[in-house]
Amino acid sequence: MSEYLYRVFHENETGLVQDVTRELKSSTSPHYLDIDTSVLYQRVETLVAYFLLSLKDTPEQFVKYVSQMAEERIAEGFTINETLMALRVLEERAWLLVTQFVPQQGIVPSLSRVTGTVGAAKDQLAHVYVEHLERSSGNPNGL
Repeated sequence: MSEYLYRVFHENETGLVQDVTRELKSSTSPHYLDIDTSVLYQRVETLVAYFLLSLKDTPEQFVKYVSQMAEERIAEGFTINETLMALRVLEERAWLLVTQFVPQQGIVPSLSRVTGTVGAAKDQLAHVYVEHLERSSGNPNGL
């Protein structure tokens, strides 16, 4: 099933990147509103590429990338909720693709794979932000 799931996402990769970019750009987040659309598109493209790699194998590559991404976003002043938004939107759009293109008997395992992969990345994101908080002032408002 993972090879089939990978193919579904690979065939719809451009649309997924466009949808996630559009949704982030239309949010009320100041960082997403202010970022150049082409820069945001490239970032989402990279996020989706790592997500697809993880669907083909294990979540480790995606989790590692999200850890690096979180460090970069912290340095840019993104809050945890702003960074988490990208993962939530990706997961939401991924669920839509699964329900549209995966045969009925494969929907539940495919959704489980998507949720497990994104969930592991969300956990790592939280760890990175908490570690940053511990290194800095300790003020939870800094998240």
